[in-house]
Amino acid sequence: MADEEYETITLAFELKALERLVNPSGVIRDTQRWTSHLGIVSDEPTHLVRKRARDYGFNPDFLPGPREKPASLVKIKNQPEHHADRYILVSVDEAIRDAAERAGWEYRKLEEAAETAGWQLATEPEEENKGDDERTGWP
Repeated sequence: MADEEYETITLAFELKALERLVNPSGVIRDTQRWTSHLGIVSDEPTHLVRKRARDYGFNPDFLPGPREKPASLVKIKNQPEHHADRYILVSVDEAIRDAAERAGWEYRKLEEAAETAGWQLATEPEEENKGDDERTGWP
């Protein structure tokens, strides 16, 4: 019997997508079981993204660097150490879809990925706290 070949996957979470998950640390642990390379893309400064990754107990294979998300996707895909059969971006930013697909990434909307994988989504914090801010005056 021949060895079964498996598909290699480089997966990038948009930082805002991770922040919408109820249990980002659990999702990362789950995702690490079936990906070859796992990291984060964001327009936020790298030190903030690195801090969020630490908050999730995660040492990503790649971070965005000082560049916008589309440029990060191109750079990641062109780095031999992140080579894979498939490149997948999980995002909440529909505006990045075209740039991701032009760069050779499969775009997966967070809600669809969460439904497929059984990840639980949190409500958006901005919507939850908006009323509280107006009543109390606290930032």
